[in-house]
Amino acid sequence: MGFGEVATHLIIFITAVIIASSASAVMFITVQKIAIEANEQGENLKKLVGTDFEIINDPVNVVYNSTLGAYIIYLKNTGTEELYTTNKTLTVMLNGTVVDFTSDKVSIKPGETATLYVYTPQLSGDVRLSVISDVGVKKTFEFQG
Repeated sequence: MGFGEVATHLIIFITAVIIASSASAVMFITVQKIAIEANEQGENLKKLVGTDFEIINDPVNVVYNSTLGAYIIYLKNTGTEELYTTNKTLTVMLNGTVVDFTSDKVSIKPGETATLYVYTPQLSGDVRLSVISDVGVKKTFEFQG
């Protein structure tokens, strides 16, 4: 066995080690990305499952504040996750039209209630109010305007 043959085997061995190390690094990074994505999906699922709320107004007596030009709606967090009541996390619709609203709280913890001020001219007849969360939970409430 000459020096040339040993050098050739050494080069092939070093090349194989480099390729194996590279493949190992790629697999490690891929597994890490999958683990991070699974964790994020788990958090999203936890938020989706834990998000729930109810509109707890009396449908016969929904208050319209003519000074503010807004209906006063009470939203109770019946889920296990904190519910944020901003224009970025909730959509409020009256009779199928998105309307502006504000809340007396930025967020409501489980079991708490927030007051939503839904800005619209006073309506007459049957009114259908829908509140939709950022994770897709939708509640609809019908009342007489």
